[in-house]
Amino acid sequence: MLNILVVDDNPLKIKALRTLFEFIPEVTLLETAMNIIGAKKILSEKHFDLLILDLGLPMRDGDDASPENGINFLDEINKNRRLIKPFHIIGFSEVDDYIDRFKRSFEDELWALIKYDVSSTNWERQIKNKLNYLIRSKLDLQNPNNFGFQYDVAIITALRTPELDSVLNLNANWESFKLDNDATEYFKGILINGEKRIKVIAASAPQMGMVASSTLTHKIIFNFRPKYIAITGIAGGVKGLGNLGDILVADISFDSGSGKIKTDKDGNIKFEPDFKSIELEPDLKELFISCKGKREYLNEIKSKWPIKDISYELNMHIGPFASGAGVVENKKVIEEIKGHSRKLIGIDMETYGVFYTAKNCSRPKPMAVFSIKSISDFGDPDKDDKFQPYAAFTSSSFLYHFIIEKLNFD
Repeated sequence: MLNILVVDDNPLKIKALRTLFEFIPEVTLLETAMNIIGAKKILSEKHFDLLILDLGLPMRDGDDASPENGINFLDEINKNRRLIKPFHIIGFSEVDDYIDRFKRSFEDELWALIKYDVSSTNWERQIKNKLNYLIRSKLDLQNPNNFGFQYDVAIITALRTPELDSVLNLNANWESFKLDNDATEYFKGILINGEKRIKVIAASAPQMGMVASSTLTHKIIFNFRPKYIAITGIAGGVKGLGNLGDILVADISFDSGSGKIKTDKDGNIKFEPDFKSIELEPDLKELFISCKGKREYLNEIKSKWPIKDISYELNMHIGPFASGAGVVENKKVIEEIKGHSRKLIGIDMETYGVFYTAKNCSRPKPMAVFSIKSISDFGDPDKDDKFQPYAAFTSSSFLYHFIIEKLNFD
């Protein structure tokens, strides 16, 4: 847990410190250097929680020791960007004159300079106290319950185009960035409604599907700790329920591929479904029902679509939502799923994966997860992609209004 670097040219002091650390199991790495050049090399390569620094040090092997070398090294740690700065520094000297002369240099940086005395245990007590503090603070740092949320809403899409592009068209002053060792491109922004400032993070998965969306959801929760998770974009509708572009809100999300594949006595393959479902938070469901009943935002959203060739009203539907492993272009498959969920409103490949991850991730978990998608096709062989931009637009636009006007972030 703790990485410690000791820079001292006195073998007896190094041995005394090693003996002390042997009885502290949280000390997992102890390195030593006996001159300034060796210490610089180590600090240019590794990070340490604690540096214990002698004052009277040689620059290199064979040189005379000088207290100025230790003080100059302390100053260089502050100024040299190539050196990885330790979290804490303790000066450690057995020479009273050095302590008197240079104590102020350590105090000015709020570091401690303590005296090593072979006839006393005071130095051991002082170093143990510091180590115990570092151990407790590091344990607190690793405890997720000690941290609040960083972002108000995380928005997840399966496709960069048109889904994420439509989200990025929302007025949020988006800024693109990446994390170290992570290929995903993230976008952070602020949604503003009067005095309300809502911090949002958005990203798209590298491919469609529950695994990809679940992986992205986990990364976003781990790195950004959002209060809410929302997935938006396009989905397949159910023929006879709604029009292309209509907004779908999942009050139940389930995995349509969950079940058992069996062979009957005639050798026919039969699928016995065992759908695993996750329900929308009741308070959120009530908010969506209210929006639907009042037709909030729907006419405004349609009026802002630049292509004026949509002759029918924009509507909203709330109900069960199926997520499967593949794109559905078969009416029979949809009817089979509907046979086990008669109020089915839509089908996609991602929503259940996002719901499952948000519900089963490590703490702090999001307060809620919800899905707002729009119908881009009806899962039949004649479907095409021409309504995808409109569906992405209606879903992201409704999401925008819902976030800034309905969600509670207190």
